[in-house]
Amino acid sequence: MISVALLILILGFSFKMTAQTVKSVTIYGIYTNGVDVNLPVQTNQIISLVGYDWQSWPTLSGNMPDGTILNLTPFNRFPNGGPTVFSQLPQTFTGLTNIFLSPSGFGNTSWATFQISTPAGANVVSNYVPADAIVIPSSATGNVQIILESSTDLVNWTAANPGTYGASSATNRFFRVRAVHN
Repeated sequence: MISVALLILILGFSFKMTAQTVKSVTIYGIYTNGVDVNLPVQTNQIISLVGYDWQSWPTLSGNMPDGTILNLTPFNRFPNGGPTVFSQLPQTFTGLTNIFLSPSGFGNTSWATFQISTPAGANVVSNYVPADAIVIPSSATGNVQIILESSTDLVNWTAANPGTYGASSATNRFFRVRAVHN
C-alpha cells in the first residue's frame, strides 16, 4: 500500500504542468473628443468578444501585425436602410496586436468585454529559439564576432560575405554562422 502511494506521489511530481491564463477585460469609451480606446494584445493570444453595449454603433476593430484592420463589430449594417444582421457571441480572433473602440455620437458611451486566453509559456512562439540559431545571451560579457562561412563539402569552410551568390550546377554551396567570443 505504501509503495503504491509512493509511486503515485513520484509520478505526480514527474509531470510538468503548464496552464494557459484566461482573463476578462472590458474597455469603455465615451465620445467626447474622438479619441479611440486602445487595448494592446499579443499575437499569440486568443481574443473572444463576449459582450458589448452602446448607445450608438461604435467602430470596434483590431490591428493585424501587417497593418490590416479587422472589423470586430458584431453586426453588419447594410446601406440604404437595409437590415442589420447580428452575429452570435462569442466572436473569436487571434493574431491581433491591438483592439480599438471608437465611440460615435457626442456624449454616447460604449463598452466591449473580451475574454483573453494566453497559451502556457512552453507554447508561446516568442519563447521559441531554433536549434540552429546563434544566440548571444544577455548575460554575455565582452565582444562576440559573428562569422559567416561557406563550404562545398561540409568539411572545409572559408569565410564568406553576406550577399548574392550564383547557383552552380557543378557543386552545392553550404553556409553556416558561428559566434566567436573575443
